[in-house]
Amino acid sequence: MMKKLEMYQIVIGLIMITLLVIGCSKELVEDEAVTEAPTPVQQTQEEPVPEPVVQEPQPEEPVPVMDETIAPVEPAVAISESETLEEREGKLEEVLELISETDSVNIFYMVKPGDYLSLIAKNEYGNIGMWRVIYKWNRKKIGDNPNVVYPFHEFLLKKPIDMAKDLEFDYYDYTVKSNETLWSIAGKEYKNNYAWIVILRDNADTLGPNIDDIPDGTILKLRSILFN
Repeated sequence: MMKKLEMYQIVIGLIMITLLVIGCSKELVEDEAVTEAPTPVQQTQEEPVPEPVVQEPQPEEPVPVMDETIAPVEPAVAISESETLEEREGKLEEVLELISETDSVNIFYMVKPGDYLSLIAKNEYGNIGMWRVIYKWNRKKIGDNPNVVYPFHEFLLKKPIDMAKDLEFDYYDYTVKSNETLWSIAGKEYKNNYAWIVILRDNADTLGPNIDDIPDGTILKLRSILFN
């Protein structure tokens, strides 16, 4: 009888233990089954992007085009608008007749800095058309380009006797110092180195052929006024 009671107690104990184990397992399963609720994703409504407005291109202001052509050089001597070509040619013929019909003489004209043939023609004959005649008279000295003339060169001009002026210059003596040249003397005395050729012409007999080595103490005659 006692053995049966013990057996009952053991069985009941086992049942109780089993129930306890099952209950714990159930709680564990329920705990595992419970998952964190997902955090709701907040959907932000994007503001509607305004459609791009296509702007019509504004007409650009026209860019001024620079004319690359060289502007024609205006003649240094203004010609009267009322003077026709025939009148100018008539005046030129009068000048030529004056030179050819009367007794004319040759004179030398020394080119000034800034001179050109039409300016010389205007100043010496009162007619720019005479530049062609001056060029004809002096072509060998001027060369093929009548637009290029060099200062202090001498041109041959023809003038009526009553219009020709005698070129007279006043001179002073200049004593050449050590290491001086015609170039340096012209720069010092005439304020223009290129006027050395004038010193050479005026002192050709004194200088002779050797103009690169002028002996100290040489006496040269220089003009008081370069142009007369």
